[in-house]
Amino acid sequence: MNIVTSIIGSNLPNRLRPLLEIIFKRKEGLKVVVISVAGAFRKGKSFLLNFFLEYVYNLHKSQQSDTSLEWLTDDCQLHGFHWRAGVKRDTVGIWLWGEPIMIESVTGEMFAVLLMDTQGTFDNNSTYQQCMTVFALSTIVSSVQIYNVVDNIQEDALQHLSLFVEYGRMAMEQPHNFGKPFQQLVFCVRDFKNQEEYEFGENGGTDFLDNVLQTNPEQPEEIKAVRELLREYFEDIQCYLLPHPGYKVAERQSFRGHVKDLRPLFREELKKMVPNLLGPHNLKPKIVNGKTVTCRKMIQYFKEYAASFDGETLPQPQSILNANAKLICIEAAHEAKVNYCRGMDRSTYGTRMMSEKKLLEAHIKHGITALNIYDKCPKIGSKEVRSLLLEKLQEDINAELERYKRLNEAKRVTGCASAMLACGDSVFLGIGLGSAASGAIAGAVLTLQAGVVSLGIVAIPISLTTLFFIWAYVWTKPCFEKITNKNK
Repeated sequence: MNIVTSIIGSNLPNRLRPLLEIIFKRKEGLKVVVISVAGAFRKGKSFLLNFFLEYVYNLHKSQQSDTSLEWLTDDCQLHGFHWRAGVKRDTVGIWLWGEPIMIESVTGEMFAVLLMDTQGTFDNNSTYQQCMTVFALSTIVSSVQIYNVVDNIQEDALQHLSLFVEYGRMAMEQPHNFGKPFQQLVFCVRDFKNQEEYEFGENGGTDFLDNVLQTNPEQPEEIKAVRELLREYFEDIQCYLLPHPGYKVAERQSFRGHVKDLRPLFREELKKMVPNLLGPHNLKPKIVNGKTVTCRKMIQYFKEYAASFDGETLPQPQSILNANAKLICIEAAHEAKVNYCRGMDRSTYGTRMMSEKKLLEAHIKHGITALNIYDKCPKIGSKEVRSLLLEKLQEDINAELERYKRLNEAKRVTGCASAMLACGDSVFLGIGLGSAASGAIAGAVLTLQAGVVSLGIVAIPISLTTLFFIWAYVWTKPCFEKITNKNK
């Protein structure tokens, strides 16, 4: 199963959320690893992703059955993301595999691995803005962005990364920064031909990338800046050199994903590269603003980042920064609201109705604590974003107060007993009622012994005695509940 959502068009954030909720169903609390492949169109991104899919599914099965991992065997046939040979584009927008795959890391922690395919950049049907939006969104939300290029790392491929260099500079200049803003960037150079100078795989790729990122005085400042600063803003940058997959794969429409049709050298290099990127010892969950991201949070992150790019202009570094600021404020506001509700739950615990004065005192106390929690969140990006979410937090707290008022009102006991409780829950009130009831009963007995039968006099002690027992029940029930809870 796979689910597609196109990034081209309007109202993207609202369309993303229900799709992501389906994908992450019942996995909300797990940390998520997002693997994305991006690059020029018709260069085999979807084809490459199917090897990732084959590996992680076989890894999952081997971990579940506690058996050795076997993958890319002769009888294997690739399935998953659609691909085809030819010159017409095959992927539009962003495709997400329809379920995260559960992988146990080397530490024993379970991660949800999500694979993402993207529309090829700079085809004949998409604008520059659309292409950069796809590329920017996939890079920002991924733990590992695999930049798929063919034969060489051209200058335009590096220039597409200039947006992230500029954003990285802005993020690192903020009063509170969380370290490098991006995680892992992997250049995957396909159909590499210069094997005599650089060997296939990671070692040759490292030497090749070092050569590509060298600077010289003749280069324009913009080109030099990307080369010099790229490592400053990504936690890890790698490069893998892959050979051609073989004639049967690249030049024939009849290829149906059978591994036995792959060129043996290509197959062996894949068996080295893929575990190095997706193996249990190398998996790293997505981190945003210094915190690991769960599947539940990823839904909100996708929505906010997509909203910042859902316009008619090119994505700007400030838009990314403001999206990050909003995510920080949303998380702080959620923590503040939860803290307020927990405090109010403790203050309103019990079956007795509180006086309105006490309820408002509790609201003020826990409301101030909540606002202090929100105020301590890191201050980055636009002040307007922070102010808008502060207003929303205040509205949410006031709405919660109304809810606690209704719950408190529901505890009201009708009639005279309500009046007793609302007067302040005074113990002397109960003693007074008890004394009045006892006196009334004694008077009624004397009256009856004198031979005067009065229904009114008999009714008075009955009423007062009833009220006394109602008060006694309401007063003592919370005490018995506390004793019972302690004994459990």
